[in-house]
Amino acid sequence: MITARTELSRDEGPTGVHTLTGWGTGAIREIADVVRRIEPDILHLQYQTGAFGMSPVINGLPLLLRTAGVRTPFVTTFHDMRAPYLLPKAGVLRSSAVHLLMGSSRASIFTDPDDLERAHPRRLCAWVPIAPNVRPTGAPNRAKARRRLGLATGDSVIAFYGFLNSSKGVDTLLRAAARLICTDVQLRLMFVGEASGASDPTNDDTGRRADRLAESLGLVDRIVTTGPLPHAKLSEALSAADLAVLPYTDGASLRRGSLLTCFAHGLPVVTTRPRQAATLRSEALVAPFWEPTSLQIDDSVASLVPAGDDAAVARAIFRLLNDPSAARALGSRAQAFVEPLQWPSVAEATIEVYRRVLFA
Repeated sequence: MITARTELSRDEGPTGVHTLTGWGTGAIREIADVVRRIEPDILHLQYQTGAFGMSPVINGLPLLLRTAGVRTPFVTTFHDMRAPYLLPKAGVLRSSAVHLLMGSSRASIFTDPDDLERAHPRRLCAWVPIAPNVRPTGAPNRAKARRRLGLATGDSVIAFYGFLNSSKGVDTLLRAAARLICTDVQLRLMFVGEASGASDPTNDDTGRRADRLAESLGLVDRIVTTGPLPHAKLSEALSAADLAVLPYTDGASLRRGSLLTCFAHGLPVVTTRPRQAATLRSEALVAPFWEPTSLQIDDSVASLVPAGDDAAVARAIFRLLNDPSAARALGSRAQAFVEPLQWPSVAEATIEVYRRVLFA
C-alpha cells in the first residue's frame, strides 16, 4: 500500500505501508523504487477527484510510471468522475485528465454503474460497488445516545452523515429544516462524523458557507455536531436519529458510502432521486455482483425527492416524522437492500478483475 502523509516513513516488508511526503512529481521516483523492490503483480489506484491534494500528477500516474520503467499492470477504481481542478481556465483539459487516467489504466473499476455507462471505457472495465463504511454492531442504546448528545426525548432528530462537500446539498437540508421549524416542529439537526476530511480541500469552504447559512436562518441553536467518531460511537449517534437526510445535488447512488451506512443502520432516509439506471454490458459484470438491477435505489428503500428542492425535502421529512410505522418499514427495507454489499464480496469482485488483467 502506498499513501501520502506529511512525514516520510518506510516499511520494507512486502505487505507493509510506504508513506510518501506528497503527490508531486517526486512521488513518481519513490513509487517506482517501491515497485521495483516488492515486484507486485498489480498496481491499484483508488481514485477520487478531490483526493491526493488534487495533484494533476495522479491523472498521469500510469504514464509517468511507465516513463520511469515500471511495466506493472495498472488498475484504477473510479469513485467519481468529476473533472479535477488543474489550473485557471483549464477548460476541456479538466475532463481530459480523467479520461487520460482511464485510458492509460489496464483496467478501470467503477463504483457507480452510471459512471461506467457515461465513461464508455475502451479497455477492460467492471462495475464493483462499495459496501457501507460502518455497520452496526449489537443494538445501540438510543436513550443513552440521546442523553449523551444533549437531545431531548421529544426532539425530532434529523441526521446528516458524511463530509460537507459541495455535492452533498447541505444548503438544501438547512433550508428544509428552517421551513419545518416555522411549523413548530421540535427539530434538531445532527451532523455526524468528521465534517471536512483530508481528501477534498474544498470541504472547508463548503463548511464555512453552511455555517453562515445556518446562522442566517436562525438554526445555530438547533444543530448538534458530533465531530469524528470511532465506529461504535458513530453507530450510537445514528441510533439517536429519527431519520437521515442526504440531499445530494447529483442524485443518490451506490458510490455514496454515507448513504449505504445509513441504510445499514436501518435509518429511514430522505435523499435525492437517482439518475436513470444504467444498462451495463455483460462483460462489465463480475461475481458476485451479476445483477445490478437488484441494487437500484428506488422509492421502496428511500423517500426520494428532486435535487435542490428544499420544500420537497421538508414535506418528505414531515411525512416520515408523522408516520412512524411507515418510517420503520422504510428503514427495514433499506437495511435489507444493502445486505449483499459486504466488503468480502467487494474484495472477491476486485480479485476477479485482477485475474482478467493478468490472464486475459
